[in-house]
Amino acid sequence: MQPINATLCSPSDFMGWRSLSRDFLNRQVEANTIHWSIQEPDILYTPQSERILPNASSPLKIPRFFGRLMSAVFASSLPDRFDRLYRALEHIQTHGEPSTKDLQDFKQVAAEVRTQILALRNTFPENRILDWQIIRTDYPPQLIDSQIGPLGRLRTAPWILLSDARTLCWDGQDYRIGPALTDTPLSDADLVSHAQQTATATRANAHWHGLGTVHVTPTDHDTCQVQSLPALRSLAVDCSFCDLCHHATRTVFGEGSQEARLLFVGEQPGDQEDLQGRPFVGPAGQLFDRALQEAGGDRHEAWISNAVKHFKFVRKGNRRIHQKPGSAEVHACAPWVAAERRILSPKVTVMLGVTGASALLGRPVTVSRERSRLFTLEDGSIGLVTVHPSYLLRLPDDDAKTREYIKFVADLRMAISALA
Repeated sequence: MQPINATLCSPSDFMGWRSLSRDFLNRQVEANTIHWSIQEPDILYTPQSERILPNASSPLKIPRFFGRLMSAVFASSLPDRFDRLYRALEHIQTHGEPSTKDLQDFKQVAAEVRTQILALRNTFPENRILDWQIIRTDYPPQLIDSQIGPLGRLRTAPWILLSDARTLCWDGQDYRIGPALTDTPLSDADLVSHAQQTATATRANAHWHGLGTVHVTPTDHDTCQVQSLPALRSLAVDCSFCDLCHHATRTVFGEGSQEARLLFVGEQPGDQEDLQGRPFVGPAGQLFDRALQEAGGDRHEAWISNAVKHFKFVRKGNRRIHQKPGSAEVHACAPWVAAERRILSPKVTVMLGVTGASALLGRPVTVSRERSRLFTLEDGSIGLVTVHPSYLLRLPDDDAKTREYIKFVADLRMAISALA
């Protein structure tokens, strides 16, 4: 059989590789006749472009777990990864299942890629830092591009990612892709401007469709092993412990000081939290900030989190209406809060509302009966139950709101005094 040249538009061209591979498999083209190469077209970084690829249907049923391994191998630095992946498909076509050797090899490569992805995510600052952030990395472009979606969910505030092969710009809404910067201006402001001019390819450029996102699906075991809050946040991006992950925009992880001795645990993110990727930034969060300040506290010195990390809602027209999380969702999310408490080892934990209190105490809680008193938690630290600030917003009249707000501030003051 005559040699076949299979040309991809970039090292990240998963869609191109998949389309060509399906076509080759349908035509029963042998792996040893295919020469895989990369040739960047002139229109690779234009804002818009079309692309014609073979439209062959998939001749194979690939096990889902093996498909995930293949995505990770594609994002790896293996020089022969295109060929090895095609040979794996060829084996499935002949034998009906992946080979034992492919399984072993791909699992090892996927583990290495997973470690690299988490390390890349760890370099991204929290969303409370609102100005443009510049992240430099030396990871290969295919690994970087496999994380474009997750990185946008991880950090909603704007960022620029620079590598030897790629420039990525995220403006808080969407991303643009460009080649590596050849000139590096001295000031950060000039660098951001230069990067924005360089990264010109948008989602409308078909050469950047289907990049083969690699998800790092966490397990309970992972949450028990992580030793830092940034690493835990990086892992939580792909949380799928319950079905809420399929509807919410992103995981909303805790934020604050990594040296915090005071931990606040609420119920779940709301609409604004889900959009901004930060806990307690909506109307209830603004009321909480004001009350905490009046009590003598500082949000930046505490750690603010929720018992459930995804927004549960129902749609009503264009609005997303908050829904109380169920016990199954609270239980599924428990490893995240447990890991936050293990890493922080706070002296005082304030439970805001029924869900936050029940999640931490592991039993039904009546807030009106248990609020406004300090008690000892199982680990020997101090706990305090109070209302959730959203409760204050729902009160029917101004007098009731004033009375309850004063009590809420007093509860927060009690928790802060317990730190001494």
